[in-house]
Amino acid sequence: MPCPRSLRVVLSLVMERVAVESNSLRSIGYDEKTRVLEVEFSSGRIYSYSDVPPETHDWLMRSKGKGGFFNRMIRDRYTMRDITPGPPPTDLETSLRRSLDEPKD
Repeated sequence: MPCPRSLRVVLSLVMERVAVESNSLRSIGYDEKTRVLEVEFSSGRIYSYSDVPPETHDWLMRSKGKGGFFNRMIRDRYTMRDITPGPPPTDLETSLRRSLDEPKD
């Protein structure tokens, strides 16, 4: 069965990230073509940073103190966007059923 168009679009936007050893960072991804760096923090929040040079990504990955390097060389230096996925949308039927199951005051 072919993938629905909307699902294909979402899947094409997912960047592969690599788990890292750090107290503050959980995983890091980088797209050299678009120069976008994705960072997943220990909190679960995911941010993308635009126009990050490949050398900066390389140094981040080689750094023993990834959190410190990130704070000194990336945070507040590049345009950041929160890309943490939100909860999945619920359809109308599910929302109505939940509202009927809720206790009345």
